Amino acid sequence: MNFVMNLYLYALLRKTLKATATCFRVWAGSALGAAASAALLIMPGLPVFIKRFAGPAAVSIAVTAGIFKLKRASEIVKATEYLYIYAFAFGGMMKFLFSYLPFLNKAQGSIWYILGAGMLGYEAAGRWLTQLRGKRKCAICKVQIGGCGKGVWLAALVDTGNSLRDPVSGRPVSVVDGDVFDRLGDMKRPEKMKVIPYRSIGQEHGMMEGYEVPEIVIDSGGELLRQQKAILGISKTKVSTDGRYQMILHPDLCREIPSGREGRQRLGGRLRNWNRRENHDF
Repeated sequence: MNFVMNLYLYALLRKTLKATATCFRVWAGSALGAAASAALLIMPGLPVFIKRFAGPAAVSIAVTAGIFKLKRASEIVKATEYLYIYAFAFGGMMKFLFSYLPFLNKAQGSIWYILGAGMLGYEAAGRWLTQLRGKRKCAICKVQIGGCGKGVWLAALVDTGNSLRDPVSGRPVSVVDGDVFDRLGDMKRPEKMKVIPYRSIGQEHGMMEGYEVPEIVIDSGGELLRQQKAILGISKTKVSTDGRYQMILHPDLCREIPSGREGRQRLGGRLRNWNRRENHDF
């Protein structure tokens, strides 16, 4: 019973905190918390206050901090407050149902198994949908930096999770490998430099060097689109660990929304006949 309750409580807490705790950590932490609470109850010689109150509270705090990798005291206190609010609400709801619905009261043991199976199905379905959305939304396309046949072609990942924007103009920012951008030579101009704030795993606030380039040309399945005065963030590390792509393209650059003379333009069929072998360096 405690294990299943922990599963639901930590799943709610993960949503509330918008944390990235893995399914394994949630399930393992729930099992560890339930086992530790049971061990406190059967441990001889402990005062009732420790068995019923102080001990379970300490276990809950430790498990919560471990599951969500909380380090600051303020984060732990906030998470614990939410946890106990959910625990009282969940416990009160279950007590109400068992008290006023006789058939549930008679099948309490089975109910907890059903709830556990339901959580397992929920996690499995969520994982499957996430993978399915990832396959649909993340696609590889070709991008030329520089345009007009003078730049270089490279593979780019269209990533719907990329929400980087220039803080001054609000324009979308794509990210490119630093060594790739260095090969473009004269595009790294001081007057075109931008400072792009970003967040990443392990770094809550960071600053990325970026530059405005004359244009990029996007080839998505034979349809060519030109984005003039595009902003590129320069990554100091490889954007792809396996080398499949050298650029992370902002999804807004692929949307079918005209944006004026300095925005996106659809290109005619003649552009498709560019000699890409001369410009494709990757």
